[in-house]
Amino acid sequence: MFGSIIRAMRGTKVSDLGPRRGPRVALACGCWLVLFMAGQGAGADKPVPAAELAVDVISVKGGPRLLGAVLGREENGQLAVAVRREWLAQTHPQLYDASQRDTLVQCEAALQTLRGRIADWRKARPAEGELAAFLKQEADRVEQDLQRLQAGRYQEPAPFLLLDFPQSRAERVVVQTAARRAVALAAWQVPLERVETRTAASLTQELKQRQLAPVTDPDELLLMLPVRPESESAWVARRALVEYQLRKPFDLQGTGDLVFPVGEQAAGAQAGRLIEGVVKNLTGGGLQGLLDQALDPSARPQAAGGGAGGEKWLASASQAAAAADVSGFRVTRVDQNLEAQQVSVETRFVVRFSDGAWRTVWSHTEKGDTTKVRGDLEQQIQQDPQVRQVLEIVKAVGLGGDEQVKLALRFGAATMDCQKQADNRFFRFRDRYLQSLDGPVFPMAPPAKAK
Repeated sequence: MFGSIIRAMRGTKVSDLGPRRGPRVALACGCWLVLFMAGQGAGADKPVPAAELAVDVISVKGGPRLLGAVLGREENGQLAVAVRREWLAQTHPQLYDASQRDTLVQCEAALQTLRGRIADWRKARPAEGELAAFLKQEADRVEQDLQRLQAGRYQEPAPFLLLDFPQSRAERVVVQTAARRAVALAAWQVPLERVETRTAASLTQELKQRQLAPVTDPDELLLMLPVRPESESAWVARRALVEYQLRKPFDLQGTGDLVFPVGEQAAGAQAGRLIEGVVKNLTGGGLQGLLDQALDPSARPQAAGGGAGGEKWLASASQAAAAADVSGFRVTRVDQNLEAQQVSVETRFVVRFSDGAWRTVWSHTEKGDTTKVRGDLEQQIQQDPQVRQVLEIVKAVGLGGDEQVKLALRFGAATMDCQKQADNRFFRFRDRYLQSLDGPVFPMAPPAKAK
């Protein structure tokens, strides 16, 4: 994701920036110096110290000082920067005009490619109900947009433009902290005035006055970018996510290396398994057989196998997904640390690519403190039929006293709270790509460096 790339970039030199997968949005780099010198005096903003800003600062050798958001490096090695249209038009008008023309060219190329991809998709899934209806709707809309573009009547609504230029041209790159970028993103969304040239403290104060919080999901910026060509790997990931929602959702849950499919029957055992995990830790796992019988057999964990990068759960999860005839799945794994009194819930979306490999294309982790009182959730868990079965077994064999039960409920409540937050983040990610097939380019993580 762009967010993971941005985090990895903080505190690094430009020469250390890792590659970012994504489409090349070309800007004729040979004209940078000419355009800048011609428009340098045309309403350019007075420079503000980077240490006081909320936005990223990119100084180009012999060129402009850009204020916006660094997205990372393109596959061809160029540095990609998102810049607000209004700011660029006022500060560097000739550069804005050139970028606007280039954006329309890229938009048409993206739509031409998308038209062919949708046609191929419809042939592969000719009678898929809701998915078929969505693909027809998108095919018609893309055709209309192409006609408007070719007739000169297409209006690009995105508030940002994407500029890219060779790494060698970057004289200085300042990427702000996550907290400052969250302030800038919220200010752009409102929008507040002069986001690029005001201090982070000033923007923060105005957001508080308006009772608005910073935006902590950096991928929200993707919604503000224009239509762009999408790489084949990003398209495969997008298609898998759409099919996950409109064709056949497939979810897995588990702890550590064990994951199990979550269906209609298994969903009822979710709260019971949260308690089960804590109870097994408290009793050394001696109740495994009895607890398995108390829970739905259809939710029994898959046997762990070898997985890439030490992720043993991935082998069994991908086998289950392949058997279910899906191209992508969501997996949620829980880690309950009794000693640290913390829980974490990690959720991922995993996609099968053309080489047959299953790879994570999006992930998010929520952490929770089990010492925090969550009365409503604890009561909800305690009333769950599956939980009552587990607790009755524990009490019957004399291994669980009141304190252990309370501890199990606290961990269960913290886990459910984290899972709710993780669910919400996944739903925002998912819904971002269900509005249209030329929406924000799918944020692919950079490839792992060769050892």
